[in-house]
Amino acid sequence: MNSQNPEEDLLAERLNHEPVVLLGYTDSEFAFAVKLASALAFPLTLSVGLALGKPLPGLGGGFLLALALVVLGGKMLQRLKRGKPDFYYQTRLKLALHRVGLKDSGLLRYRGFMSLGRSI
Repeated sequence: MNSQNPEEDLLAERLNHEPVVLLGYTDSEFAFAVKLASALAFPLTLSVGLALGKPLPGLGGGFLLALALVVLGGKMLQRLKRGKPDFYYQTRLKLALHRVGLKDSGLLRYRGFMSLGRSI
C-alpha cells in the first residue's frame, strides 16, 4: 500500500462502514446512546429535583448523568467490539432475543450432525 496516489489506498469495504465517532461509537450508535441516556437520566433527576423543590439543578444533574452514561456505555462498547468482526454484537443481540422468544433472528440455527450423505 505504498502507492504514490492516495486514492489507490481506499478500499471499498472500508468505504461502506460507518466511521467511528467517539469512544467506539459509530454515528448511529452514538445517536441511539444519547437518546437512551437522556430518556433514562432526565426523568430520574428531574423527579428528584422536584421532590427537593429545586427542578433546575435536577435538569443540570440530568445532563451530567446522561453524559456519564454515554461515556460509560462507550467504554463498554469498546471492550465489546475489540477483536471482533463487524456487526458481532448486533448478531449476538438478535440471537439472545430469539432464544428468549421476543424476536425471530432470521439466522439459521442448527444443532446436530451434518453429513454429506455419502456411503462407502
